Amino acid sequence: MVKPPLRAALAILAAGLLTASCILMDNPEGDKPGWRRTPDREGGRPADEGRAATGARTRPAPAAAAEFRETVDLGPGGTLSLENDYGDVEIVGWDRDEVEVVARSSAAASDRREQRSARQGGGRAAPAVEVRETSRGLLVRTPTFEGPGRPPAVHYEVRVPHSIRLSGIRVSEGDLTIEDVFGGLEAAVDEGSLRVRNYSGPLRATVGIGTADVEVLDLRDGDEITITSIRGDIVLRLESGAGAIVEADAPRGEVNSEFDLGKRLPASTVKGWIRQGGPAVILRAADGRIEIVRTRGESGRATSGK
Repeated sequence: MVKPPLRAALAILAAGLLTASCILMDNPEGDKPGWRRTPDREGGRPADEGRAATGARTRPAPAAAAEFRETVDLGPGGTLSLENDYGDVEIVGWDRDEVEVVARSSAAASDRREQRSARQGGGRAAPAVEVRETSRGLLVRTPTFEGPGRPPAVHYEVRVPHSIRLSGIRVSEGDLTIEDVFGGLEAAVDEGSLRVRNYSGPLRATVGIGTADVEVLDLRDGDEITITSIRGDIVLRLESGAGAIVEADAPRGEVNSEFDLGKRLPASTVKGWIRQGGPAVILRAADGRIEIVRTRGESGRATSGK
């Protein structure tokens, strides 16, 4: 857990890097840009369960249920935004025109007494999850925790159409995994790892503390790739025949590439072309290493319909 002073410092550094890299994370609500804030953990009282903004569906399940589950129609090319303060998020493409959201909670150490009481009462309480249809598509999020102590982690498993725009995917503490989709991706992880597989399309991602391991297939003109890491390594995986214009900067580490960039490697800063060039690839690791490698084997190629 990042202490508040360090979190504030990381937030300032992240803001600076994002500005320098021209990365602006869209706010799906359109009114409060930036990271979601964790409420004061020293006091306060729990918020009323079921309270949500107008138009939202906040659905805490019955006490005997162990998970939240809901399915919403969303056609190919739609937009999904997701916000989660604590817990892992997995987003995987499938051959349906709908989004399935499954969320499970795990109590923190300070909440074990409440967890035991729930078990003795016959079940575990499922997390409260907001599912909201917006003008841009669908918004899924964990309501901000307002009680004392550390909030329980909520782990998401989300199924989405292969063709989708993932915009405003934000995880404060936890790992983010995205697989088998194409269209567009904007994601931010404050503390945790980012893993992307079998993806195609433009991508903007930032990681605070953690690694970014990203596979981009079928790279085309206009598919700008921008990955920023504050404290952690970046691995970008491209197909052998890919072309790109690369700008990679690792001031406290080094840049390596299995592709010929026309430069001597390793180096702390590299600007070069892969093959005859192509879309811009911008990689910045403030405190970490950067590797550009070839994909190993063939993926499921959900991107073939791009």
